[in-house]
Amino acid sequence: MVEVRDIRKSYGRKLILDGVGFSAQPGEQIALVGRNGCGKSTLMQIMAGLIKADSGSVSYFGQGIRTGRSFSHTVGYLPQENPLIEELSVADNISLWSGKRVRPDDEVVKMFHLKDMLKDPVYKLSGGMKRRVAIACACVHMPPVMLMDEPTAALDIYYRLEVRKWMKQYREMNGTIITVTHDSDEMSDSTRCLLIEDGTIKEYEEEKKYAF
Repeated sequence: MVEVRDIRKSYGRKLILDGVGFSAQPGEQIALVGRNGCGKSTLMQIMAGLIKADSGSVSYFGQGIRTGRSFSHTVGYLPQENPLIEELSVADNISLWSGKRVRPDDEVVKMFHLKDMLKDPVYKLSGGMKRRVAIACACVHMPPVMLMDEPTAALDIYYRLEVRKWMKQYREMNGTIITVTHDSDEMSDSTRCLLIEDGTIKEYEEEKKYAF
């Protein structure tokens, strides 16, 4: 179970998150929606342990956020920006994230169609290709929780469908996904949609026609 409780975060005098909280169960996909700059990515970074909240807590299966490599076996994080090392090959990036100096697992390579690009340096890849590699890196340990910030951004229609298919399969294995999205299909795939607005969070009501 994922538990987010009373998260508050400010940057200077600007209040970003004001008592945000929600929970997620195994097999759920929670979509975080809202206008640009509303705090969605900030919340994800707090949940990933990259930045500290001013107050509140985040726990996974009853345990708080930990530091070190063991945390990546519990939570995988796909940031909005490209997290890859451009000078390294695709294979080396995946190996670096996995902590193993071996060839990437065949399952991961097949899952994200990476076979023909394993030896290519990341800087030679298109934006969509980089996104697929980044997703592969984030899920290399197949952790029970995935935090995904706009997972299908920059992907063409074919690979967008493939990633959505993988997300569904992951949930069927009792995985939990928290995703930031502006994509209506990803929202439809989700078990719940939560709207972040004015620093607070609430169930998203589609009939209000918020423009994101």
